[in-house]
Amino acid sequence: MPVTHPLHAPPRPIRYLSLASSLALSLALALAALLAACGHSPPQTALPPPGPGRPVSTEPAPGLAGCRQTPAARAALQGVALELQARGLALQVRCQEGSGGSGGNGGNGGNGSSVVQLRVLDGIQARAVLRGPLADGQAVDMGTPCGVASPGAAVTAGGFSPDVQYNRQWLRALMARHQFDNLPDAWWHFAYRAGAPAPAR
Repeated sequence: MPVTHPLHAPPRPIRYLSLASSLALSLALALAALLAACGHSPPQTALPPPGPGRPVSTEPAPGLAGCRQTPAARAALQGVALELQARGLALQVRCQEGSGGSGGNGGNGGNGSSVVQLRVLDGIQARAVLRGPLADGQAVDMGTPCGVASPGAAVTAGGFSPDVQYNRQWLRALMARHQFDNLPDAWWHFAYRAGAPAPAR
């Protein structure tokens, strides 16, 4: 019976299968760890739902489906929303039902008027431009509820704190920069100006 010398023994086969199995197991463990980390990410904090009507979220472009707003007016509202977002605030706007555009501004070319409210996204940022309590997720204090007709809501109404008066004036100036007139019946009631130039894009 022939005897094989140790120096001439055939090489042992390399265990490629074991190496591939180890690599696959390592990849599976790493993937499982990554998925577990994603599953424990903190959830996004949502704003509390706004009041009745057609609210606009924190999206830069307010949704005004069904409103009698021209493209220019819609673009102007988008500009307002973007400016507010940079200041830690969100625009909420809805159609003023039954408004035909005359509402004290001499007609506005078929644009329905809008009910406007500001909501705080970042109270620290908002304090640079507004006053009073500015808690995240809350509406800015304007003295009376938004969208509710009352003597206190009128533009000329008095008897409010300096903070409320300041906030109303700031909102009025902001909307005026974007070609919206504050109608006299309420601090929250605005209409786009007739013949206003289209906002720059």
